[in-house]
Amino acid sequence: MFIPIRCPHTHCPAHRDPVPGFFVRQGFYRPLCRSHPVPRFRCRVCRRGFSRQTFRADRRQKKPSINAACLDLMVACVGMRQAARVLRVARRTVERRFAWLARQAADFQANRLAAARLAGPFQLDELESFEANRYQPVTVPVLIERRSLFIVATAVGPLRRKGRLSPQQRLRRAEHEARHGRRPSESRQAVRRVLGSLRAAAAPAGPVVLESDEKPLYGRLGRELLGKRFAWRTHSASARRDRRNPLFPINHTNARLRHFLARLRRRTWCVTKRREWLQAHLGIAALWSNFCRGITNRTGTTPAQALGMVPRRYRPEEVLGWRQDWGALSPPPPA
Repeated sequence: MFIPIRCPHTHCPAHRDPVPGFFVRQGFYRPLCRSHPVPRFRCRVCRRGFSRQTFRADRRQKKPSINAACLDLMVACVGMRQAARVLRVARRTVERRFAWLARQAADFQANRLAAARLAGPFQLDELESFEANRYQPVTVPVLIERRSLFIVATAVGPLRRKGRLSPQQRLRRAEHEARHGRRPSESRQAVRRVLGSLRAAAAPAGPVVLESDEKPLYGRLGRELLGKRFAWRTHSASARRDRRNPLFPINHTNARLRHFLARLRRRTWCVTKRREWLQAHLGIAALWSNFCRGITNRTGTTPAQALGMVPRRYRPEEVLGWRQDWGALSPPPPA
């Protein structure tokens, strides 16, 4: 049974310093978007009314019932238009709800990581995709906690197309760069953002162990950001990618991301048009993978559970209903 922890009206004294019995119950109402009744309350201090819905992040949405289904579709390798067909809503509705899901995912992940003290070890690797066309590749560094497969941070940065190119491909790249300018390579900046998140989430004492391939950039940035605490373990990137490979956890995570997100598929029509939306989609996938999806189907334990960050596995409806716009006075995540 829901019990309000404070008055939701910020000007009310019971919002900043609630006292026991500051509210009275005033029945309930049945919204069209939900199958269960929503209880109503009235504050005894300011005499204003509120309901259970006031404490939810989706309180002002017209169709909050599609949020969980939209989240499931976004991590089921479904594009925006097909998601709109499945949900029987307009494509623009799915686009707006996707942007809202990305903000909610970023807030929830930041809230949980703020109190976390991860001991590691951690693993880092980059996967590549592209935006708009193959002459605009992007790099996606992914950082995880090795034992639990918890996705700590992701980033997206542009790259210049490289590798073996035919004369015709070189000509097309030159024409593209003549129109749009030479594409920068921001792999260093993207990896720096990811390792900056690691510095904030790692335990305050003890070594910070990072496992990766032999790319020298990881070692340089790790020592620059983490100092003497940084311990770098390198493994060959050409080794067979099976369970005996020390980098199997991060390789498996990258493979799952390509499987979950249509934007990362190697052969797909669902090409991301802007890398900012790819970053938003990665945040949604991290939220779902860390807090809603079990590491294995047998146990059902989520990565956040394995790290002790949350007491149980969350349903998407619980995570998407959590609200954080009152700062330190925000309601806590589901217990």
